[in-house]
Amino acid sequence: MGLFDSDFDIENYIRQRIPELDNLENRELFKAIVGNSMTELYKHIKEEYDALEKRVFDETPRALRLPDLITCVVPADKYDVTDSNMLPIFPEDLNKVEVDAQEMIHSVNNGKEFFLYTCMIKADYLELKKLMQTSRRFKGIIENEYGETPAEFILKPNTRYTKKLEDFYQIAKLNYLPWRSLNLSYLYKLFDVYVVSIEEWDDQLEVKKVTVEFDEFSDRILYEPLPLWNIRDVTIKANSYPQPAIDRKYFEHYLYKKQFNEGHEYLLQHSDFVIRNIRRQEGDWYIICDSDLPGDWQFYEVIPEPDEKNYENPLLSNEQNESFSRDMIEYFGQRIKTRAELVRFFKSFKCSEYLNFVEAKVIDKPLNKIETYSTEKFIDYEYRTGDRAQYLEFSFRPLDEDFYLNRDLMSFLVTAIQHLFPEYQCVGKLV
Repeated sequence: MGLFDSDFDIENYIRQRIPELDNLENRELFKAIVGNSMTELYKHIKEEYDALEKRVFDETPRALRLPDLITCVVPADKYDVTDSNMLPIFPEDLNKVEVDAQEMIHSVNNGKEFFLYTCMIKADYLELKKLMQTSRRFKGIIENEYGETPAEFILKPNTRYTKKLEDFYQIAKLNYLPWRSLNLSYLYKLFDVYVVSIEEWDDQLEVKKVTVEFDEFSDRILYEPLPLWNIRDVTIKANSYPQPAIDRKYFEHYLYKKQFNEGHEYLLQHSDFVIRNIRRQEGDWYIICDSDLPGDWQFYEVIPEPDEKNYENPLLSNEQNESFSRDMIEYFGQRIKTRAELVRFFKSFKCSEYLNFVEAKVIDKPLNKIETYSTEKFIDYEYRTGDRAQYLEFSFRPLDEDFYLNRDLMSFLVTAIQHLFPEYQCVGKLV
């Protein structure tokens, strides 16, 4: 605890020190001198210190960065459709999925699995990884209006949502912003259920209900999960004709600050034009492209963090605390060289409230199975050839050992720091 930390209480500190004095007269003297005079002096110095700190931070150059992306999963039947802060990644997920019996029977009879629905399994990463390696089949029944029929089912990792968020890598490049790792922990718990065999079925009968015996996972299944994020699709129309750029081959489109909601951040989704540059200045947008006519621009509107109490599961994000060191690292590309900087880096993430960083060490090969995975396999490092010979292993201690997202959150943190140590293969483990 530092002398000028926000959690340091000078008056409480003085009260705790007074009983340590044996003499009553000394206590009264200490209270009169230190408790009154020094307290006022401390408050004055603290105000000057805070003002100086704010001035330094305000003058520190800050790199442009991707907005904080927040994700969550809720049961579809409990989602508030009037919610304007967290919205479905795919709005069509609010519609009920109906099984086409004829198509299902046709697929199964031809030896093809048939998709039924998506579920979420609240289990540890290593447990689910082992499940996917076994090609396991689950028993169950499919019900119709007259009875039920035994069937077999398989699970496959759902990639629909992660691929949607993978698009953000291209969006970052389109918006001329450096990449930031995304915390997608919930989305790696989503699995698609497929039927692979049915004993007997009249394809004229309507499917009423599908029941799968998930065995040891049965009490950890969330049916009809609805993934949410803090993003809204918006269309913004240019209100003025574009001005020719210096080379006269491209044109500058101007979008006014008042066209954007204050406090919200925006990302250009895509463009039918060739974008040469995007500039943001005091809330206004200047887009240089090859179109000489005004048009509509499709944006992602990134909504500030909502109230976590409104959702059944914790909100997860790639949010980091604002700090002087973070600004320096991002703006000047400084490297991490000490353990203190490692601690500061991991502590800056909001998700560090679930994990405490313990140590980092260089090893030739992990002794046990690797407990983390890369959340950025979609990034192709074209100029990074060959295998990295050594591993940089980060150890974390979970605050709740039974939390099913521990290794997924650790994977996000390890993926984030991998960018700062390209010469190593970064991995993580729980201790």
